[in-house]
Amino acid sequence: MQNHLSYRWPTGPSATPPAPPQRPRRRLGRAGRITLLVLGCAAGLAGLILAAFWGMMFLAGHVIGGQESSAPRPSYSISRPQEEDWSPDELPWGEPDPEAELSLSRSSQQVLTPQEIYQSVLPSVVCVQASRGGTYSVGSGVIASADGYIITNYHILQRGTDISVMLLSNQLVYDAVLVGYDEELDLAVLKVDAPDLTPARLADSDQLQVGDQVYAIGNPMGYLYGTMTEGIVSSLAREVEVSDHDMTLIQTSAALNSGNSGGALVDVYGQVVGITSAKITGVSDDVVTEGIGLAIPITDSLPFLNHIIQTGETCRPALGVMCSIYTTGTRQQVVITEITPGSPAEGILQVDDQVLAVNGRQVDTFYQLSRALNAAGVGGTVELTVLRDGDEITVSVTLYDSLTAGTGS
Repeated sequence: MQNHLSYRWPTGPSATPPAPPQRPRRRLGRAGRITLLVLGCAAGLAGLILAAFWGMMFLAGHVIGGQESSAPRPSYSISRPQEEDWSPDELPWGEPDPEAELSLSRSSQQVLTPQEIYQSVLPSVVCVQASRGGTYSVGSGVIASADGYIITNYHILQRGTDISVMLLSNQLVYDAVLVGYDEELDLAVLKVDAPDLTPARLADSDQLQVGDQVYAIGNPMGYLYGTMTEGIVSSLAREVEVSDHDMTLIQTSAALNSGNSGGALVDVYGQVVGITSAKITGVSDDVVTEGIGLAIPITDSLPFLNHIIQTGETCRPALGVMCSIYTTGTRQQVVITEITPGSPAEGILQVDDQVLAVNGRQVDTFYQLSRALNAAGVGGTVELTVLRDGDEITVSVTLYDSLTAGTGS
């Protein structure tokens, strides 16, 4: 059976969702019809539910934060539609705040009932709508701070020129502005000016284990507001390719559908551990694969979210090297194959150095290496333990931003 990472439904009868609820001053959306354009979990609705499953198994090199792999590996692929003659500049923009910062909550030890989880998290989940003329893209979002920062998926905002946010707890609607985004990571930060917001408790997704119970809360179909589904953590690091970008996501069996994009994946303590983003589905001999939802880990996202909030831009902390993965027996090795001229690594690291650890933590994969660099951040210093000519040595490298340097590594 082929696997497909898909965001479109199979062809079916047309469906016109009901108009969103009204607030005393104005409605969310335009009376009459709504066109839903949503990635994550599945589908774009534009009057008639369009469908086309995309995907393929492939062998490819792996590039993360300037590290490249020559080792082939299986993956899943999706192509997202791009809107011609549109750019993020058409969206309303807000100013970054260098003093603002999101942080993870302290680990909770009190397991909540599903009912308690829903009541606790629902006030922190919103409906996000990006409109342009008579078309709409609708998804979900998570309130990350009491002063109005909201995390969502970037793809929800594509094609839009205006952004509205509806609080699910009281269905009040507010205009929103875009603070910044990362298209490759499918993350965006919005800002609303609204009173008495309830921020979600963001949790360390590294504490999750396969088999843990989780819940997804969002707006499936774009108008089934505040729907909660349950499942388990199926994988902690599922590698997928989305629009030529590699992503490592939490896999869950919690049901995700069109409109869940940007919503909350919640643990048993009522803490948000991921941002729901996509699903893998497949069809063979009329048998459809379901139950494979994907979410962006909060811990992986946090350095980028804070950089966006503080600067309005995203970043890529990097050493300035290209690497390859080699396998010896059962052990993988991350080996430097190229040094970028003028980068922080020049004169410190060498070609053929094997990276053993970063800041004392063992490194065997690109994912481990990139996470360590992202956690340190642009301008941060990392201690690398490398194997060079049979000897282990430790060197210090101060990271730069490969995006602004224009080197891609």
